[in-house]
Amino acid sequence: MDEGKIKKRLDIYLYYWALIFFVAFILINYFANILKIETFDVGFMVSVVSFLFGFFISISFSMVISRISLLKQCLAEETGRLVSLFLLSKNLGEKFHNRITDIIDKYVIVTLRDYSDYNLSREEFYDIYKSLDFMELKSELQKQSASSFLYILGEFEPAREGLEYLTKGRLLKTVKFANYLLAFLLIGLLFLNRGDPLSNILFILLSTIVVFILLIIEDYENLKIGDYISNISNSEQIFDLIRKDRYYPTSILNRVKLEKGRSYRIGFYNNKTKTETIKTLTYNKSFFFNFSKLKEKFMSNSKKDSLEKIN
Repeated sequence: MDEGKIKKRLDIYLYYWALIFFVAFILINYFANILKIETFDVGFMVSVVSFLFGFFISISFSMVISRISLLKQCLAEETGRLVSLFLLSKNLGEKFHNRITDIIDKYVIVTLRDYSDYNLSREEFYDIYKSLDFMELKSELQKQSASSFLYILGEFEPAREGLEYLTKGRLLKTVKFANYLLAFLLIGLLFLNRGDPLSNILFILLSTIVVFILLIIEDYENLKIGDYISNISNSEQIFDLIRKDRYYPTSILNRVKLEKGRSYRIGFYNNKTKTETIKTLTYNKSFFFNFSKLKEKFMSNSKKDSLEKIN
């Protein structure tokens, strides 16, 4: 009996037709020599490109801001459910409560370490289900707490899946390409329109603003503005609630406010081995000195590991 073969079909979107029109316009431009414009109107071209650039940028901002808004909502739901699970677990036995505390701690550490990949926190989330056997259901209060715990746990999954989807979401490459292409054309046209001191100043200011717009979209898309800070504050709230030292990966230390005399767990991530070492440091005068020494130590170890692999 012949086995059927799976054939992969091309996933074609309508905007792919833009390439066909691009080729068509090249042919029209090459063969249609009847109509010609003797003078190049820079001002008109600046207006056209500015309109198109503004149109695409407004679409990009709309997509990015709506994503940020949904992300904040999902983060609030996630934090609320983690708090509820922790508090309810207190009524379900000390052993179960300790397990849930450790799981929540690991979950928050994983999500804070690599905020753009919520998929890494799946195992920690599933560990909650694996711990249900340790529940104590001796009293009526415990049974009611268990029912509420399971309900909140079931409601937690959609929020976590939403976070996984939203943190990975990015603008279409074609939209980004259009943004950068129009920005390049606009800056080029503004350059051609220079001459007098006023137009020179306008070229410098407007070109800088165009670059600023592109960069701020990149920051929003990479979750470096606003939302990342709110995620840090949510994580701090959880760590304080479960009475664990606050954890920060080295990549976000410059974004948080440290309190003198307080201990913190600092995560040193090794990109070579894909592992992390967490050290507890107390914030005092020698904090950054100790931090620098530890960072240098882990960097040297990673170099040694890479050299050993090469040898």
